[in-house]
Amino acid sequence: MAKRVTLSDVAKVCGVTAATVSRVLNSKAEFAASEIVREKIIQTARKMGYVPDLAARSLNRMETHIIGVFASPYTHIAEGINESVLEGITSVLHHAGYDVFYEMSSMANRKKAVPFWRFDGAILMQQPQSETVKGLDMRGVPYVCVNEKAGDPAAYVMADDSMGMNHALDHLAQLGHKRIAYSNAQSNYFSHYSVVERYETLLKGIKTRGMKLVEGHDQSPSSASEFLRLSVVENGATAVISYDDHMAVRLVGASTGMGLRIPQDFSLICFNDQYPIGLLAPPLTAVAVSGKEMGQIGADLLLNRLTSGKGSKKKEIRVAEYLVVRGSTAPPKSA
Repeated sequence: MAKRVTLSDVAKVCGVTAATVSRVLNSKAEFAASEIVREKIIQTARKMGYVPDLAARSLNRMETHIIGVFASPYTHIAEGINESVLEGITSVLHHAGYDVFYEMSSMANRKKAVPFWRFDGAILMQQPQSETVKGLDMRGVPYVCVNEKAGDPAAYVMADDSMGMNHALDHLAQLGHKRIAYSNAQSNYFSHYSVVERYETLLKGIKTRGMKLVEGHDQSPSSASEFLRLSVVENGATAVISYDDHMAVRLVGASTGMGLRIPQDFSLICFNDQYPIGLLAPPLTAVAVSGKEMGQIGADLLLNRLTSGKGSKKKEIRVAEYLVVRGSTAPPKSA
């Protein structure tokens, strides 16, 4: 097993003390060293493969310039808008000189609610574990929620799901649809704010637009084919709104097997304009939100909190959703 390169190893090669190497690599502004010495230390550390001891650095510094990102251990990075949210978070934090770690382990795999090392702040994404939230609160670690409502954060950054649902309903109303079906979320998502906000807006919007919501809207579909059989074939829904892109893909597949055509037999709209929604046959009309923008805003708010060094009035920021109209929506046959 290769020996770990230490500060002393780098110092020996450069002919300086380990303290000098530490100050140069940690960019201590008050430490005076010639540019030649600084460059030699930096290049030598790179060539030797030196990396700092994270635990030691956390114990010895008041600030670590490390941010933790936490989510449910069952949250997939490539699922929904998570990938773009992470892109937005890391783009801002890396530019500001912060390192980022993404915590993926479940409580069953470790004894502590949060990692033992010190970090300056945290960002909570979808469905973080309650033990994690409690651990951050106990330590007094500042954090921001992005696409989630949990704990007592400095700020919430969430999608404007009411806006998105109203965009979908307006579009279907303009096309002349009167009987609407809603493919609700999977049961393990029911605690997420988006499930409640989309559904409550749907119920209100259906009434104000003179539409009818066919049965099955208040529960998770048992299967895509069973949902289409009940809502479209038996109850005559001319349009379906899907809570997310995953069920929408299943609905497209099931419709083909059942001999139902989109949009001739029913129109289909889904939330989350993610791959491969725009590449299906037909490409799907979708309610979209910029996950990258949400991540950037959340990271900026956390940096502001860390810079100010004190708590402020909690902010709730909603990021606008918009409708991308494609080939899966058209006027109903009756029109």
